[in-house]
Amino acid sequence: MLAFELEKLIKSLSATEKKLFRLHCAKLKSHKDYLLLFELSIDKNNSDNKTLRQRFKEKYPSKSFENTSNYLYKILTDILVQIRVEQDLRYMQHHSLMKARLCFERSIPNRGNKELQKAYRLAQENQNYPMIYQAARMELTLLADIGFPNITEQQLIDLQMKAKHTLQSLRQLHEHYSLYELLSHRLTKGSLTFSGKQNEKINDLILSELSITTRGSQQQFETQKLHMLFQSFFFIHTGEYQSALTVFKELNTLFDTNRKIWDFPPYDYLSALDGILDSLRSIGYYKEMAQFIDQTRALSNKMYPDHFKGLAQLIAQVYSLNMSIGMVNLNKAQQLLRIFRSEKPRIEVAEGHEKQLEYLYFEALTYFLMNQLHKASKHINQLLTIGKQAPQLGMYRAGRLLSTLIYYEQDDMEYLEYEVRSYKRLFSKFGKAFKIEKMVFNTISSDPKRRGNAWKKAIWKNIKPKLNEIKKDKGELQLLKYFDCCEWIKSKYITINSSDIDVAK
Repeated sequence: MLAFELEKLIKSLSATEKKLFRLHCAKLKSHKDYLLLFELSIDKNNSDNKTLRQRFKEKYPSKSFENTSNYLYKILTDILVQIRVEQDLRYMQHHSLMKARLCFERSIPNRGNKELQKAYRLAQENQNYPMIYQAARMELTLLADIGFPNITEQQLIDLQMKAKHTLQSLRQLHEHYSLYELLSHRLTKGSLTFSGKQNEKINDLILSELSITTRGSQQQFETQKLHMLFQSFFFIHTGEYQSALTVFKELNTLFDTNRKIWDFPPYDYLSALDGILDSLRSIGYYKEMAQFIDQTRALSNKMYPDHFKGLAQLIAQVYSLNMSIGMVNLNKAQQLLRIFRSEKPRIEVAEGHEKQLEYLYFEALTYFLMNQLHKASKHINQLLTIGKQAPQLGMYRAGRLLSTLIYYEQDDMEYLEYEVRSYKRLFSKFGKAFKIEKMVFNTISSDPKRRGNAWKKAIWKNIKPKLNEIKKDKGELQLLKYFDCCEWIKSKYITINSSDIDVAK
């Protein structure tokens, strides 16, 4: 696992970061095994399928891969942290706080206090309450240690009250996050429905969230953000999609008007855009995705580190493809693929990143829907090769399911039987199967392609209500948001232009 994670880290490096690493190595006189491992990991001439561990042991049999990789990881992360200290306010705050503590330990209180005040000021600007409290607590401890010089009792009490108010704000934020996470978990896992006693549990969460929102400072960015996230998640799962869309736009405006407290780069904002786009595709609001895709693409063109720009570019590409497929505009999707192949990527986003898997998925899905099964198989196999290191990812599961559909359409029935067994065995480790998975496997098992129309019509009457029920089940969205397998199943029983069968959308 270490080798896989190390390779992900190295592949996420920009050209500038690689240069800084080599400069660091050049300053050291000793023989550096970790540099040999680094060069081996970025060797683009390597065409075999051997792992990094295997290639290192073949080339340097007397060296320890574990020790070398651990040290390389340490050096790389130390350098990357130092780079971020110079770019990101949050990293600066932690760095100043560490320097302040070091100065206090070495009896340099004046210098330490300057670093402490710097950390406090930056944390205030960034509304970083954990850091604000840490700085305040350290200042009070320092004053006690040096005998409270030039400070009155009232000034001391004022400092203590500021720290107390910070703790209260921090506690309210924790409670707010806890309620949002609890609502997300209950609704995502399907443990709550909107009826009877379960509805009372939902109402209790809503009332608690409103209480926190009104009790806390409604002007705080984090409070407003959490309130909107809570609202949007609730609206989506109650079917009030237009209200959810309104909240998404308000959330986007909130981020845009608070640029001064963005991290550098703004991963939090990028994550929010990703979440909004994911929610919109889940509820089928494909046209409304365009605005947020443009916002994401704009981030990829700003002066941010390469890894951030590369990730923003990839997210924009993924949802652009997703939007075209969702609107059943396959020609547009194919055109986008040609454009994306001609674009130079900002960086090679680390293999195994879920967004890279999503891109390969929608690439394969485009070809699958256009009945170009050989190309679809090629790209889905890439996804499965990269993603097998993280089978718990939802995207890997969706990829395996699409792979099963491709095998079926290719009439590879012999391998298909093995693939279905393997699928069930692997994902049984991660809980109950999805209803849509069972329906897909039942469809494959009955093989309607080789059945007569009378049989299909009779079976369809039993299947249709089950599919309608699956579409209404919010828990099934974890798979259906990528591809509506219900429509694929329907296509096996009826033709698109069938007039004699009432098709429920």
